[in-house]
Amino acid sequence: MIRQIVFDLDGVLFDGCNLHAELFIQAVNMIIPEWGLTREYHDKLLGGLSTKKKLESMGITGDKAEELYALKQKLTGEEISNHIHPDLKVQEICRVLTEGGYKIYCVSNSIRSTVEVCLRGMGVIQYFSGIISNEDTAAPKPSPEPYLTLFRAHGLRAEECLIVEDSPFGIESATKSGGKVLAVKDCSEVTLENILGAI
Repeated sequence: MIRQIVFDLDGVLFDGCNLHAELFIQAVNMIIPEWGLTREYHDKLLGGLSTKKKLESMGITGDKAEELYALKQKLTGEEISNHIHPDLKVQEICRVLTEGGYKIYCVSNSIRSTVEVCLRGMGVIQYFSGIISNEDTAAPKPSPEPYLTLFRAHGLRAEECLIVEDSPFGIESATKSGGKVLAVKDCSEVTLENILGAI
């Protein structure tokens, strides 16, 4: 029986995938212009990964990786608030689910401050019983560890959790965790009807 609903953030609750992709590409091309990172390459091989995993996949390590990571987080911090606004659809989903007795959580490959800014800006942070960011877990998605970390931290049973994910890496992470997975294409498919249907 499903008792908890666990949401990814980008591409599920917040349509931030394009923003994160563009800021990552901008950071790479500012620090290592010879890489010539394109959106096509990013979306094909890096979409859904954390910034650190993206850099690792590209073979960027050491001081350069640290410099790029810091720049990406700086750019995100400067830009994210310009893209966040109260979201009536997400507010209704969270309200109806919590009033129906479900606890809701967020598990994201973003850093905690980004997750909190997004949820607060959308007007829904008060509904969440817990947040796991990439700073709270030993390994990011596609490892199942972010979801396993949530389960351990809040005493949850995997089989009682419905996990809403969009990216292949996120779906892989959720599936390996043992939770029930609702795979969506993007935010447009995150509806009360689809969530209650999956439950």
